[in-house]
Amino acid sequence: MNIPNGLKLRHLEAFLTVAEAGTISAAARQRNVSQPALSKTISELEGLLGAHLFERTGRRAVLTPAGENFRAHARAALQSLEAGVRDLSGQVAAGLVKVGLLPTVAGGFFPSVALAFSQARPDARIGIITGPNHYLLERLRGGKIDLMVGRMPRAADMAGLSFEYLYDEPILLVARAGHPALDLPVTDALLRYPLILPNPGAIIRQSVDQYLAAMGLSDLTPVFETVALPAAQTLLEGSEMLWFISRGVVAREIARGSLAALDLKSDYMAGAVGLTRKFTFDEDSHADLLARLLHRRVEEDCARR
Repeated sequence: MNIPNGLKLRHLEAFLTVAEAGTISAAARQRNVSQPALSKTISELEGLLGAHLFERTGRRAVLTPAGENFRAHARAALQSLEAGVRDLSGQVAAGLVKVGLLPTVAGGFFPSVALAFSQARPDARIGIITGPNHYLLERLRGGKIDLMVGRMPRAADMAGLSFEYLYDEPILLVARAGHPALDLPVTDALLRYPLILPNPGAIIRQSVDQYLAAMGLSDLTPVFETVALPAAQTLLEGSEMLWFISRGVVAREIARGSLAALDLKSDYMAGAVGLTRKFTFDEDSHADLLARLLHRRVEEDCARR
């Protein structure tokens, strides 16, 4: 083997953290170590490999061509090692794919793909976990789920993860069918009727806040905050409230006529939906098949339009 003597797991973990964070200081905070200690670890790794992995430009640590090449191998090595540890510890049940779902795909898009998966692999099963973005990301990083499907995480939360784009999805302002706000300009409707906003930790909340600020309505106070359809739909149907939410959450209700969307006259209230993963899936594994079916469903939807 050509692995240098003295090369340790901490060297690879430190290298990948700096590569993702872009600065020694940010990587040191993520790893809960001092900057000098992390710099020493990187210097040790470069000495062991006989190559410069980073160019220091001001506070930035930019990968050299050698560093870019080594990152792919280091990431694959750690992913393979983590997968082996999970297998030995019994954390992965045979035939089980564990998926974290954000609300935007839980109602219609993902269940249709899950049915196709079940038909293709009747011997396998999908374990579904729902929850807020930060909760699912934590479980993904800890190996408790295999992939997460929903809105693209913030750039600051993507270190060590990869995102595969599926489609763009708009944010809607919805109300019960027959709501008088449907005949009003959106600004008048927002000033006149009580408002439900996404939770502060929801990915779409920042987009909604920016939209309200652009409309001069940043001082509006919501009466409720949620991205949960069961709670919000009951509130909408029994009141005059309006709700900002991703289209995927309410697509079936709009199609059935129980909810309706106001015209926001905005082209930027949209965001990428896709799958986020930490590991590279083995070819034709259950997780790999599920990922391919997600992409195939999007291709089929595009072909039908």
